[in-house]
Amino acid sequence: MKRITSLLLAAAFVMASVVGAAAADIKTTGQFDFAFQWTDKNFYDADKSKSSDDDFDARQRVRVQTVITASENVSGTLFFEIGETVWGQKGGPNKDNIGQGAGGALGTDGVNVETRRAYIDFTVPNTALQIRMGLQGLALPAAVAGNPVMDDDVAAIVASYAFNDMYSLTGFWARPIDQNSGNSYADDDNNRKNEMDEYDLAGLIFSAKGDGFSVTPYFVYGMIGKDAGAKINDKVITGDDATAWWGGAAFELTMFDPIVFSADAIYGAVDSDTDAEEAAGWFLTGKLAYKMDMFTPTLTAWYGTGDDDDRGDGTERLPVISPAGFAPTSFGFDGAAGILRDGLISITGAGTWGVVLAAEDIKFIEDVTHTIRVAYYEGTNDKKADIKYDDSFNGNLSEKDSAWEVNVDTKYQIYENLTAAVELGWIKLDLDDSVWTNDDTDDAWKAGVNLTYSF
Repeated sequence: MKRITSLLLAAAFVMASVVGAAAADIKTTGQFDFAFQWTDKNFYDADKSKSSDDDFDARQRVRVQTVITASENVSGTLFFEIGETVWGQKGGPNKDNIGQGAGGALGTDGVNVETRRAYIDFTVPNTALQIRMGLQGLALPAAVAGNPVMDDDVAAIVASYAFNDMYSLTGFWARPIDQNSGNSYADDDNNRKNEMDEYDLAGLIFSAKGDGFSVTPYFVYGMIGKDAGAKINDKVITGDDATAWWGGAAFELTMFDPIVFSADAIYGAVDSDTDAEEAAGWFLTGKLAYKMDMFTPTLTAWYGTGDDDDRGDGTERLPVISPAGFAPTSFGFDGAAGILRDGLISITGAGTWGVVLAAEDIKFIEDVTHTIRVAYYEGTNDKKADIKYDDSFNGNLSEKDSAWEVNVDTKYQIYENLTAAVELGWIKLDLDDSVWTNDDTDDAWKAGVNLTYSF
């Protein structure tokens, strides 16, 4: 109820702005997303494993963004999201199963309205320095298939300066976590912890664009309080004076068009006085594309370091903050359209290597395009690594495990503002019997339709 009230108040504020501040320019954009998907993603026979997933679900999501522009130097942005709402899932006051996806049952009394972003943009007077302040989207650079370290909404201040058309510099400070702000946080013993409960990030991004090339190096430094509850690679950091850093670059070469080459390189490390919390790993990916009239053949490859067999020295995989997803495929990784389900194997690519051969933007009919991918990938983790190998597959691939994946994806531009995506996916997983107790896996598949109305 509080979230809905907040949304109504925000809407009232926008309407008041229209009436009382005619000088401000108000522009609203957004999307309605609907997804209908059939999947078998359990990898195990339901009768043998005594567990199963729903093969079909229907869901929706609404995003609305309003930009209030006072002048070319000052504007404010509000971005709300309703959903994802799973059709038929209960939610609302005094009902079970309240949370993400809830509110789609009979009565449709959802409680899933989110304030995704709320920030202002302004130019520092008499300069070309641009400032963005507030809850905003913050993504580290990527040229190939998404940045596996950071691409999410966060409270931050971002300053950007363009020296000329070729060179620009961006700096930011973000605060993902402050547990004890306002003395509202206590541990299980009701002890309030006022110090070292923050998680802060600071970074620099430099962009250079020339005739037929671009390169964007970046550096991020993180300070992690032992009481912040921050997670790096699913491990809570509790060591005193823990720090983290990432260095990387996104690169694109277009001077040989129609041949285009792009690449991303990243190294990251976590330093803690608790050895098991430390991390140090790197990730490299590249893509080669040749643009033709009727389609674009592409070759994508990646390698991410994996854990070794020493279970007490932390992880050798790339540490991640909050990725939107590494997206070389649309089923095993995070490349699905709209709100279709994906990421069955990984959303970061860390601890894996792989190759994808694809034919993109296949065009036979006007307003209809197809993409066909064939992917092969393996794990880079030692079979004795401390990454929760157990009786059934949980997404961690060892160096003895592998998988084949095929995607057939179609996009139909029905109208200027209405798009349909149809995605078919198949994964053949091969687990090694020296790593897994249960290596007898079934194939995974999906068939999904996503309808997007953009306004």
